[in-house]
Amino acid sequence: MALRPLRIAVLHYQTQSDPPDPVVAQVSAALQDAGHTPVDIPVDESITDLVRQVTRSRCDLVFNICETFAEDYRLEVNVAAVLELARVPFTGSATAGLLLAQDKILTKQLLQFHGVLTPRFATFDGSSFQTNGDLSFPLIVKPARSDASMGLGVEKDMEGLARRVRKIHEEYDDEALAEEFIEGRELYVGVLGDHAHPQVLPVVELDFGKKWSRKRMKIADREVKFAPEEPGSPRLVMPRDLSDELRGRIERAAVTAFRALKLRDYARIDFRVSSVTNEPYLLEVNPNPYLEAECEVALGAREIGLTYPKLIQRIVEVAARRHGLGSGKDRTAPVEELTGAAPS
Repeated sequence: MALRPLRIAVLHYQTQSDPPDPVVAQVSAALQDAGHTPVDIPVDESITDLVRQVTRSRCDLVFNICETFAEDYRLEVNVAAVLELARVPFTGSATAGLLLAQDKILTKQLLQFHGVLTPRFATFDGSSFQTNGDLSFPLIVKPARSDASMGLGVEKDMEGLARRVRKIHEEYDDEALAEEFIEGRELYVGVLGDHAHPQVLPVVELDFGKKWSRKRMKIADREVKFAPEEPGSPRLVMPRDLSDELRGRIERAAVTAFRALKLRDYARIDFRVSSVTNEPYLLEVNPNPYLEAECEVALGAREIGLTYPKLIQRIVEVAARRHGLGSGKDRTAPVEELTGAAPS
């Protein structure tokens, strides 16, 4: 689409004690490279401040990379809800999609309804449990609404499972989800676009590395994701040996999940391919995933010629089309304060 230059607010979580995440500067630079005017909007824990800053930015569109709020990752949904209430156009999934994907138990139930293969699981709400088939140890246990593998662990017996479930209830005030561990390759697939025309990006694989493989089970926990890189540590690679049949199954499952969970603009879908059956199991669906220049989505996009600036522009184009910001001559009216007062 022919997209006129826009004034785009880059909305992100920022505490006073932490430095800005590198992705903020990367997204802003990509927007500027495409001819847009980026406006930095850091938010912490004040809804009033969030709305006031967006209002004063006089932006056409918010590029929403706010993954947490008030030190609570579960409030990511609420940020989108505030933007919707204020009728501010923004990128990424809306409240409905974020809510559905945030609840991992509900996600699995929806995916099963649509015939998408996921690991067998059980849920624990503190007083009872429900199981979906007979489970075999080891089990991956995590909070039902966790983010970035928070609270995730591997348990090999009932004693460890009970201990992990109790810890999740006490520390995260959440239900626990236990899934069968699928031994095999870990793959990530980016999806761009809207419900009608989703585009699946090339598959990216997490190579756990020889050093890591000797130490422990291959799971993408917080240590794998955030430990300092060193020779032999896990890294992202582009797999070249996947069959067309397997790629097709993964792509179909990714599109089904994208549509079933009402996602939009961009998402990342995580899979495990069983080393025993070669079946692709969908592990997790991530709306508005991390968009750093070397992340899974960016690597997949690069494989088809979408440089990082082009990837960011593609996301903007899809959101702009949805909000009618294509080639109109007049900038959309600035959002007013929730109080109804005109912006100062």
